Amino acid sequence: MDNIDNYLSFAKEEIQRTYGHNVVLGRKSLHKFGRFENLGTAENDINHLGIDPLHSTTNSITTVSSSNASDTTQTIVIEGMTISGTDLSFTSQGVTLNGQAKVTLTTPVSRVTRISNSIGPSPTLGAVYVYEDTAISGGIPTDLSTIGNVMSVADQSTLFAGTSVSSSNYFIMTGLWAYLGKKTNAFADIRFKTQTVGRGFYRSRVIGSISNSSPLARIIQPYLIITPNTDIDITGVGSTTNIDVFAGFDGVFADIRIQ
Repeated sequence: MDNIDNYLSFAKEEIQRTYGHNVVLGRKSLHKFGRFENLGTAENDINHLGIDPLHSTTNSITTVSSSNASDTTQTIVIEGMTISGTDLSFTSQGVTLNGQAKVTLTTPVSRVTRISNSIGPSPTLGAVYVYEDTAISGGIPTDLSTIGNVMSVADQSTLFAGTSVSSSNYFIMTGLWAYLGKKTNAFADIRFKTQTVGRGFYRSRVIGSISNSSPLARIIQPYLIITPNTDIDITGVGSTTNIDVFAGFDGVFADIRIQ
């Protein structure tokens, strides 16, 4: 096989042979990118501020607020997953901020895969947190374990090297990458982790080590098939502290054809 079409065709056939599903390609691609500027010697998600996003067993993530009281006009787009049993369903909603005060989501979710200020009408002055209803200080949850995700004020988007796959599709991963941002005499081991909803543990694969002289850029051939109802995370473990790590992955969704 020597071209992209052949590998995609092979992935479709493998899904049918292995899982019994006929799938349709072409609806949507996905490019996820993350950054954690202070990776240390303990394993951590590659995400803004090192936040480990909550993966809840219920639709318990209900609330959004900004860390800046002036953010009262921006409509933030929140993408995530609702859950029923062990089935995930994608949802997207717009929520208008009220500064550091709590705003309730229209649709409670179990996972937050992306937060973006894509509607505006202006940039936020604070970071935006989506979380389970809990105590806050200056718009920021005091219990970090309740946070579904956080939007970076500098990027006006999440910086989360992870996502979740719903019950109605597969994710065909075509490549992944990681590199160090700031010049430093350090290295980091990068891990690719998947978790089937309801299993309670992650399958972890060390995919390589990165340094300033040795970034990671891997085209996956044949493509890696991620099954429905699966959480994806890229994490890192550093050789020292305060390591600036970027990481992400690419792929396309394959929707299960309704018979």
